[in-house]
Formats: sequence, structure tokens, C-alpha cells
Amino acid sequence: MKRLLFSSFFLIFFISILNADEIDLNDPYYKLGWKNLQNSKSTKIKIPDANASIEIIETEIYLNEKENIKKHSEFLTGQKVNIEDIYQSLIIADKEGYYKIYVEYNDDGYITTDRFKNFTASNLIETLNKRKPESISKISWVLKPNLTENKISFNGYRVDWKDGDVTYEYESLVLGKNGHIKLTLSLNGDGSESDDIFDFFSGVIQEISNTIIFDDGYAYSDFKLGDDISRYSLTNLIDGSYGIGISTDPTNPSAYCLITKDSLVNAKIAETDHSRFAGKVLEFMISDIKKEILDISEDDEVNTLSGMYGPTDRQEFKKTDVWSNGLSYSLAYGNIIELKGDKEGDIVKYEYKNKLQFENGKPVRLFAYINQTGLSLSKWNLKLHCRDYDYTSEEKQEAKEITFDSLKSTPGSPEWLKEFMEKNGKKNKSIDEKTIERMMEEMKKKN
Repeated sequence: MKRLLFSSFFLIFFISILNADEIDLNDPYYKLGWKNLQNSKSTKIKIPDANASIEIIETEIYLNEKENIKKHSEFLTGQKVNIEDIYQSLIIADKEGYYKIYVEYNDDGYITTDRFKNFTASNLIETLNKRKPESISKISWVLKPNLTENKISFNGYRVDWKDGDVTYEYESLVLGKNGHIKLTLSLNGDGSESDDIFDFFSGVIQEISNTIIFDDGYAYSDFKLGDDISRYSLTNLIDGSYGIGISTDPTNPSAYCLITKDSLVNAKIAETDHSRFAGKVLEFMISDIKKEILDISEDDEVNTLSGMYGPTDRQEFKKTDVWSNGLSYSLAYGNIIELKGDKEGDIVKYEYKNKLQFENGKPVRLFAYINQTGLSLSKWNLKLHCRDYDYTSEEKQEAKEITFDSLKSTPGSPEWLKEFMEKNGKKNKSIDEKTIERMMEEMKKKN
């Protein structure tokens, strides 16, 4: 079928077709390490690292070594490329250079497809247009996303650039048990291309994709309960969002929770610990597909408040308090951490029952309930304000200061504080250190 498409296209759209014997083998382009260039034949080859094979026909050549793919990129761009930045594992092209397929394998686990039916092609193109860079005027479908029975998804879109250029990109995602294979075909145009051209190129990528066969035990149908599931849905891959930020299917939201001195005072956390936490940010990554929450905070000190010691200490969550069509909810998780004391046999246990709240799909606050037992008995109820983007250095600096409202609401705060606030008219603003020291001393005496 692919050979028929190839022949028909060139008979209609091109004046002549070069024979393999007419290719200038001294051309630097053909000295990049292409295979199947001479003594050409149809064959099946392994896709590097993918536990899968793909068909190469007689009229096609390919690169399947990273070093040669690197040379290819440098030849086209004229710029040096680090081999670590090469994500493609295979390039397939017809000998005359009318099409080129880039093949990339991603071992990010089993891609779930059940959520794909919840969204339309219009939803996806809307997301692509929201995410497009300033240099692009519009993105539109030439091949709407679909999913075949063989678990291959195809799509193609047109990009109208603000400088007047037009490009097209066709993509297929071939799903396996442990990951997916992505094939990409790009071409330039002028906007006047006919449906025959679109049919040809969409046919090429579909025909090539359909020749991919996973090894025994690695096909999509080989998935078993307990195998690794990807953090990303099929929709995340199609719109390029990976479920983060502007996304058709926001499966991987982030939450940034600012630790303020006010919150530490209200939670009755020891003053000696304020400098450890105030002005720092708890950063969470959430996987709605895997039902996991991770603490990826930059500063390890704040792990004490989240109850998760780094990304590897991820915790499963339960979605509770769901309302407003599912856009508002809480993610509840718990953990128990035991630490050794200074003396042998001394154990300090921290039990966490935390809840991250979302409203209209956005994180708004974190409630951290921490119960310490062992050498001493203590409880802290911490409340932090959260959002879906990081805090500025100015906001972090302000968080290190305490406000009048916080001191006023603190149990045991002296009566003179209210009078002081009204007299100085400094509501909701930070208070100087001498006043804080005076208040703390009076609270200590009272308690």
C-alpha cells in the first residue's frame, strides 16, 4: 500500500522521479551514514531501545545510530549539537528526500486512553492555540486526532506563522506496554496545498506506523495490573502539555504553598524553627492518573511540614470534598515517619494527615495536621495559602515578617496589641522586631 501511495503521488505532483542509481553518492548529505542506500532492499529493523521493529522498504534509507543522527542535525542546522540532546533514535527518509520521518521512543510507562473520549478535536486545537508561541498566528487540523484498534493515534496540523510561512506536521503515537513510539513528519508549504497532498503525507505516516510490531510481552495488550503506568494521558501527548499548565486534560497540576511567619505562629510552631521555614515554598507535583502526590521542594528543610522526604517518598492520595462539577476538591494523604533520637532507643514519630485543597481546578490552600509522639507530645495545625505558580523573591521575603492580624488572632496575645494597632493604623502590615519580642515575652509570662 505504501509503495502504491508513493508511486501515485510522484506521478501526479512531480515532473520526474530520480532513480537510486542517479543519486550523487558524493553529496555530503548521503555521506551521513545512511543505511539501505546501496543494494537496497525491503527489510525489518529494530527500533533502538524500543523493544519493537519497523519496516523499511526498498525506496527508503535510514539512520539508526545516535552519532549519525547528530551529524544529520548538524548538517541541516550548521550548528554543533550535544549528543545528549538527541531524542530521536531513528530517521527514515525516501531516497529522493520528499519525506522524512523522525522516530522517538519514550519509556514513560503504559499510556492510558480511557480519558481520550472525554475530549473533542476542538478541545485539543483550542489548547494548542493557547499554548502556541507569539511567532505563530494560528494552528488548525488537517488530520483530526484519532485512536485505532491497534492503539495508534494519528493527527496532523497546519501552522500559520506570522511572517507568512506555512508548515505542516503529522504525528503518530504507537502505544506499547512500557511506553510509546512517536513518529513525526514535517514539511513546508504555502497554504495552497490540495487535499491530495494531505492524503499522501497522512497516508505515508500511517502506513509506516502500522508496520511497527512490539516484541513479545511488550505490546499494549500485554499490560498487567502492577505494571508501570505513565503520568500522562494520551490527550496530554497530543496537545503537548503533558498535563501541566494550559492543558486539555490537566492530569499533572503543580501547587506552590508559601510558608509565612504568620502561619507558623498560628500553628504554634516553636519560634526557634521559624527561620527554618518562613519565606520558603512547599512545591507539590500531583499525578491524577497515578493518584500520587510528590514533594519536589527546592529546600529539603520543608519536607518536615509536607511529611514527604523528597520525590521518592511520594504518597497516594484520595480525592475528597468534591463539588462544583468536580473542579473543586481536596487531595488527602497521610504518612508516618519515625526518627531516631540522640540516645539509643529514643524514637520520635511524626504522623501526618494533610489535605491540599483545589477550587475551580486551582490549588488554594494546604492544611497540614502533624502529630508528634515519642520524646515529647506535640500537635501542629498548619494552614498555608497555595497557587499554581511560584512566588516571587519579594513575596518570599515578606513571608518572613509577621503581621498585626496574625498576632491579634494568636491565642494569648495581650490586650495592648489591639490598642497599638488602632493607634498606629498599621493593620495587615509587618511589625517591628522589638514589638514582637515584647509581645512574645508577655505571652510567655502569661502561659
